[in-house]
Amino acid sequence: MSAEIPDRSTSLPASPTGALTRLALWRPAAWVAALVVMAPLLYVQAWSGGALDVALPQAEFLSLHTLLEVVAVVVSMSVGLTASCVLNQRRRAMSRALGAAFIAVAVLDLLHLLSFAGMPHFVSENTPHKSIVLWLLARLLGAVALIAWCFPRAAQGVGAHAAARAVLAGVALSLVLGVLAVFRPELFPHTFVPGQGLTTLKLAAEGAIMALLAVALGVQLLRMAAMPPPRRADHAPLCDALLLMLLGECFFVIYGDRITSATNLLGHVYKVLAYGCLYRVMFLQRVKRPYLRLEQARLEIEQRGAEYRALLELAPVGVVVINPQGEIQLANRALESMFGWGAGELQGRPVDLLLPAHLHERHAHHRADWANGDDAADRRLASVPGQRKDGTLLDVEVSVTRTQMAGGMRMTACVSDVSHRRAHQAELEHRATHDMLTGLPNRWRFVEALRQAIAQAAGQAGGTAAVAMMNCVGFKQVNERHGGSAADMLLKALADRLVATLPASCFVARLGGDVFGVIAPQLAPAELARQLAQALAPGVRCGTLEWPVAAAMGLADCPAHAQDADLLLRCADLALHESKRLGRGQTTLYDAALGERARQALRVHARLQAALREDALSLHFQPQVDVASGQVHGFEALLRWTDAELGVVPPGVFIPVAEDTGLIGALGEAVLRMACRQMRQWQDEGFTARVAINLSPREFLHPGLVARIAQELQRHGVPAQRLSVEVTESAVIDDFATVAEQLQALVELGVEVHLDDFGTGHSSLAWLKAFPITAIKIDRSFVRDMAQDASDEAIVRAVIGLGHTLGCSIVAEGVEKPEQLQRLRELGCEAYQGWLFSPALPAPQAAALLQR
Repeated sequence: MSAEIPDRSTSLPASPTGALTRLALWRPAAWVAALVVMAPLLYVQAWSGGALDVALPQAEFLSLHTLLEVVAVVVSMSVGLTASCVLNQRRRAMSRALGAAFIAVAVLDLLHLLSFAGMPHFVSENTPHKSIVLWLLARLLGAVALIAWCFPRAAQGVGAHAAARAVLAGVALSLVLGVLAVFRPELFPHTFVPGQGLTTLKLAAEGAIMALLAVALGVQLLRMAAMPPPRRADHAPLCDALLLMLLGECFFVIYGDRITSATNLLGHVYKVLAYGCLYRVMFLQRVKRPYLRLEQARLEIEQRGAEYRALLELAPVGVVVINPQGEIQLANRALESMFGWGAGELQGRPVDLLLPAHLHERHAHHRADWANGDDAADRRLASVPGQRKDGTLLDVEVSVTRTQMAGGMRMTACVSDVSHRRAHQAELEHRATHDMLTGLPNRWRFVEALRQAIAQAAGQAGGTAAVAMMNCVGFKQVNERHGGSAADMLLKALADRLVATLPASCFVARLGGDVFGVIAPQLAPAELARQLAQALAPGVRCGTLEWPVAAAMGLADCPAHAQDADLLLRCADLALHESKRLGRGQTTLYDAALGERARQALRVHARLQAALREDALSLHFQPQVDVASGQVHGFEALLRWTDAELGVVPPGVFIPVAEDTGLIGALGEAVLRMACRQMRQWQDEGFTARVAINLSPREFLHPGLVARIAQELQRHGVPAQRLSVEVTESAVIDDFATVAEQLQALVELGVEVHLDDFGTGHSSLAWLKAFPITAIKIDRSFVRDMAQDASDEAIVRAVIGLGHTLGCSIVAEGVEKPEQLQRLRELGCEAYQGWLFSPALPAPQAAALLQR
């Protein structure tokens, strides 16, 4: 019965069980509960012929009946008038229909009172039948109106209008029938027969009324189950009223042939009390509740205003509220302190006091736009000067918005003093675009500067721009020997040297680690390389530390190589990569061949990844032959790859790509797996042969190398003594301690260690002494010319002698001529491999050699 029903309250609960659980929250009023408890006792007492079944004297009954009916008419009229007063548009039609229905009920109850037997005849002769017909019309109309009111979907929307029209039609029909009952009661079927009592029609009508009231009560209870607790409490009296009406109707079917019985009178008492509950619902929803809501809204507004002022005082920025005339309505403490005013001094004064004179006109236009409702007036103004009380200026940032307040529309401005923030922002910008160690611009700033240089070159006739990327050689060793702090000082000294030595037009940046970048507008790459070499030539000194700087350089030119900053930087990076590949301190100028090699490397890398996924790699086996007996005693496993798109790809092509892209570890795992599988197959076929695999220097950096080898040997059931690993001197150079530890663990596992390509790198007797080397392999470059070149033969002789001294066997690589083999036999070399005996063969052909 609320004047405003939210949408969520108009839907019934989804689950009957949930609804019944929530219905338990309804509690009838205490006196209603007492009447409910008493009703069955009174009913039984009347039915059994007790005191409630006796007929009262006619005069006393008429007096009490008249009193009760007059009260019922007044209350019913009050219910109708109160129900028709509603402000909610969605409820207007239904509320007015309910009001009309209860006014009509009051009229029918009045006609029932005037037509009661024993009262002066009203129009026609007063009889029990006449008064009962009018009674039934009033009760039926009230029950139908309450059902229409309680159904949620009839409370609003299209359903409300249809329900209202149905109720109004019932009102009109009831009034017409009531007038007809007053003038011609004999036209209606008999409801009471003197001496016999109530007729079946009367009892059936009372039963229909009770059924309608029960339906209305049930619907109202389900409707309340979907309401929040505060609204449910307001609707509880309606349930009380429906319950009392239902109980009251029970007394009108048991008073038998005596219409003046106490039972009839008791039913009227229940009816009057039910109407009182119904009026209480109307009073709460139409009279009391609106006032409570207004009072609550007033308190909320006052509380919100107090909270608003408290929040303003706590705000870290200045806040000022002005009216359309530009007068300050409110200023918080932060704003007063910012502009040097005392507490409350700005209240009621013009806001122009906070602005310098030259901004007064501009602010007036802005205020006029705001007053006219222009949305563009709400905006952020950066770097607006403000004026303190003493006349000094400060930089402020102002954010303006319209605010609806109790006194009307106001303009609220949030003001921040940005004077102290400027320096901090500049520092943050510098940190975001510069290297913190050297103070040079970082990579992001370098790319931006490169874009600007390219744009300037494009805008000039014959304009050029050279870019260089420089990687310092030996910085890692400096860091390891002298520590990070010393290395940082040397890097900073190098940065200062570059800035001081290069022309002022050059842009120098640190791109990361020991990589520097230089942009030289209107300078040829060769000239830039010369100036960089000149700057690095003296080396770098910092205190007692001295760093003889050597740098690998990659150079590119705009517009010759690229006219886009990212592409030009990529060209320089490719040239730097080529310089690092060529060796210490090399300089490379980008050309198309480098780009083509890079694209080819990318293609090889992609296809190599696919080959690893598809297990498309294979092993060929180079026989290792005993010099004295000519018998094959082992093989070197060599990786081979034939791709569906690239064809036969030599190891010299895909191995460097794998090392550069990090795939070398996956290749090493594949070689180990295939070698162990092949050794197991040979073992099952009755052949025993040692197989040597090559380990990349990067594989030694993996701490799980030895465990991986042990796992593969165990998984394939191959003894560790059948496997050899070949390492190069470069693996030793990269990390002496780690390699020594890994090799010792392999020897303890039972795997032999062979030193490959001996003599081609930084050979050291200390390494041979420190590492558990079983065999030394002489590089093919010495074996090839040993028969014609005395110095090569001397080297071979020295290596064989050294190996024998250290207890190592010797394997010569690349033996292709009989005279080479004869000379190796004379020098005491134990084994050889090469095309003189056999090239690397697939596994089946290699196995055939073991059968000789």
